[in-house]
Amino acid sequence: MKKLTCKELGGPCDAEITGNSFSEIGQRCREHVMAQINSGDEAHIAAAAKMRNASPDEQKLLMAEFEKRFEEAPCL
Repeated sequence: MKKLTCKELGGPCDAEITGNSFSEIGQRCREHVMAQINSGDEAHIAAAAKMRNASPDEQKLLMAEFEKRFEEAPCL
């Protein structure tokens, strides 16, 4: 099990996201972001828009950086 914050995954807050794989962390992060967006959180809305509006190459670079952070995170 590893833990990253929303900020470490490109978001605006310090909510902790945990998971056993990068895929699981990604899914839980998406769920967190969607919950925040649905509650009207402007910071999460802006962060999600920034990710959606990134070019495909920029999105690949961001995902590679997030995966690197996952790999470097210590196991809980």
